Amino acid sequence: MLRPKSCPRCKTGDVGVDRDHHGWYEYCIQCGYLRDLVGVIEVKAKPPGHARGRRRVSRTPDQGK
Repeated sequence: MLRPKSCPRCKTGDVGVDRDHHGWYEYCIQCGYLRDLVGVIEVKAKPPGHARGRRRVSRTPDQGK
């Protein structure tokens, strides 16, 4: 994801966020600005259709006896 025109150094550059073996960092495409990010919390995406909490099972009256 790029944030347009949000570089703190050149003021007109597009800033992106990426990760390598050292950790997370943000960078500017236009001027080369680079800053390490600390305290990043990674959120793992759930697969599409994954329900939160318990799975609901609907039963008809004759099931489960």
